[in-house]
Amino acid sequence: MTSYAGRLGMWLAHEQWKLEQASYDIPARRASPRQCAELAGVLQRLSDELRDYAAGLAFSGGRPPGAGSIDPDELGGRGEAE
Repeated sequence: MTSYAGRLGMWLAHEQWKLEQASYDIPARRASPRQCAELAGVLQRLSDELRDYAAGLAFSGGRPPGAGSIDPDELGGRGEAE
């Protein structure tokens, strides 16, 4: 079983490519509305998870929190437009 910190790290690495692709597509005006909406969802979810992780660190004496809401089976589906 992977720790919460491990799942958060895997999710960050998994979504990195979307951020990198957007860094090229947006200035070149190739980003679609769907791509932008999906990226916004990913960034919002990452922001929420990182905020929760930081709070867990702050209140546990610097130890990573043991649980969070990241489901490893859903890593690819986070932030998609509905």
